[in-house]
Amino acid sequence: MLLSNKNIVIFGGSGAIGSAVAGACLSEGARVFIGARDAQRLAAAASSLDIGQGMPATFVVDTQQADMVARSIVQIAAQVDEIDVVMDATSVPHDQGSQIDTLDLGTFMTPVHGVLTSLFNTTTATLPHMGKRRQGLVLTLTTPGGRTAVPGHLGNSVASAGVEAFTRVLAAELGPRNIRAVCLGPHALSDAPKAGSYTAKLFAPKAAAMGMTVDEWLGAAAGTTMLGRLPTLKDVAQTAAFLMSDRARAMTAAYVNLTSGMIAD
Repeated sequence: MLLSNKNIVIFGGSGAIGSAVAGACLSEGARVFIGARDAQRLAAAASSLDIGQGMPATFVVDTQQADMVARSIVQIAAQVDEIDVVMDATSVPHDQGSQIDTLDLGTFMTPVHGVLTSLFNTTTATLPHMGKRRQGLVLTLTTPGGRTAVPGHLGNSVASAGVEAFTRVLAAELGPRNIRAVCLGPHALSDAPKAGSYTAKLFAPKAAAMGMTVDEWLGAAAGTTMLGRLPTLKDVAQTAAFLMSDRARAMTAAYVNLTSGMIAD
């Protein structure tokens, strides 16, 4: 198994991506801890992942609250010898469609502040418990917005570019401490809306403006990729599991393009 004896912490673990990655980690032999804000949704996600490999442990946390994140990590660290991987898959609702002349500062800054605050809090809390006897990994999650110029995506694009920059500099700082940092960048996921992702609401206005349903809009987006399809939750989960494994131990400061070829890397 790729992840035998690894201890993996996933923030945003009740979301579509977080729970899919948690499931892949469990199936590869890892011990998994998933955290999220909503206790009921978190419990439902954990229950859905009970497929014979054991359920993930859960913890309620708001990643915007540094003290709450730190307490959660201390409690997890007390149960394991060290934490091997931390992944922040927390979703931050944001505007897609408004251009700068109709965009107010608060709306613009919501994803920038929210995404980077969450990533900073979860990373700084976990680092003291990583890289002791085994190599650690900070796995970040972004969108293609950081590398594209699409009108109406200003806040999202700046936040996504910030995650990539955060990951690169973090990798430089943490390499001597036996900790890698890798950024995973999937495109819109074809099956995420049906899995309960917040992207169902996010994509709906754009689809409606084009006279399409969300499914139709996603189908059109698939046609813009080099492979003629969008990635799936399974694609993200399996790629994340590989990146967390020792087979990827030489990869750091990397951006992993999981767009099915929306952009050239």
